[in-house]
Amino acid sequence: MQNLKIKICGMTDAANMRAIQTLQPDFFGLIFYPRSPRFVTLEQVKTLPQFENVERVGVFVNEAPENILEVARTVNLSFIQLHGNETPEFCEQLRGENLKIIKVFSVDEDFDAAALERYENVCDYFLFDTKTSKHGGSGRKFDWQILRGLKINKPFFLSGGIGAENAGEAIEACRDLPLYALDINSRAEITAGVKSSEIVSEIIRSL
Repeated sequence: MQNLKIKICGMTDAANMRAIQTLQPDFFGLIFYPRSPRFVTLEQVKTLPQFENVERVGVFVNEAPENILEVARTVNLSFIQLHGNETPEFCEQLRGENLKIIKVFSVDEDFDAAALERYENVCDYFLFDTKTSKHGGSGRKFDWQILRGLKINKPFFLSGGIGAENAGEAIEACRDLPLYALDINSRAEITAGVKSSEIVSEIIRSL
């Protein structure tokens, strides 16, 4: 777990991205979901900087596959994060386009572990987030101990209310699990879509 990666999600501002990039995160998440307060349009993303050492993750919610592929090709996405009700067949269709697929699962005490098995062969990573009425970005954590009762056969991103004060706790909760990356969003924000360099730096130092 010493090679744990960091994804900073919900980026919207060019200057902010340049500042956060100096802290050497591994991924920037760009949210193409219109109902998100961190939503970015295709035209906006064309104006945002790209970095050789930070891969772009596009976040989509129940979007048509042809639209996802158009965005991916236009703005150089490496990863597609599916945060809606996408089926295994949907994931498989996108995976054939040389894109890495992250399938999101919203977790609470009633999480159906059988869902994981259906997606094992059609995506590259799982992402576990807190179940809410919205699609992520709630700033709320779930009980990470739930993950210890699941059969997780994919490397995964951990999301949901992770900040400087609990990043170490999150990692400890996932000890001996295939934790691949921490996904940082609202708990590191100044305003929606703009991250604090100080908070992100503190999180990274805590690792």
